[in-house]
Amino acid sequence: MHMYKPSRLAMISIYLFVIILSLALCFACGFLAMFKSIIFWYVMLFIIILTFLVLLIVVPLFFSLTRYSVSRNELICKTGVFIYKKQFMKLSSVRSFTAVVTPLSQATGLNFLIVNSVGSRVVMMFLSRGDVKEISSYLDKTLRKESAADETA
Repeated sequence: MHMYKPSRLAMISIYLFVIILSLALCFACGFLAMFKSIIFWYVMLFIIILTFLVLLIVVPLFFSLTRYSVSRNELICKTGVFIYKKQFMKLSSVRSFTAVVTPLSQATGLNFLIVNSVGSRVVMMFLSRGDVKEISSYLDKTLRKESAADETA
């Protein structure tokens, strides 16, 4: 059984995205506060507090609690922050998979693997580029073995 977890580069990318988004929202609220009422100052304060909560609690918890396992028989995906979710998928039921490797994945770590079966889907988020290639090649070999066994039967 091989264990995988989200990459640290993805966590840093999420941090930067949240900071840039909150700065843009605070700038817009500050600009509106010059012309309108004081409510925009409170909205800006709320955005700053929410940003700190997300950056200090939610993102680190998500990245520390998320685990993916691939064994000879099954795929296990454990994710969540406040609501913990555990998904199982037998490799014999896998029908297709999609590996999403972003252009700047070496710098961002924003790679995904979407595994489909009849009636279910497992999404493995924020994997490193090497992990996506390793898992997808293993799934490819498994699917090709099954299709070759089905053709001979």
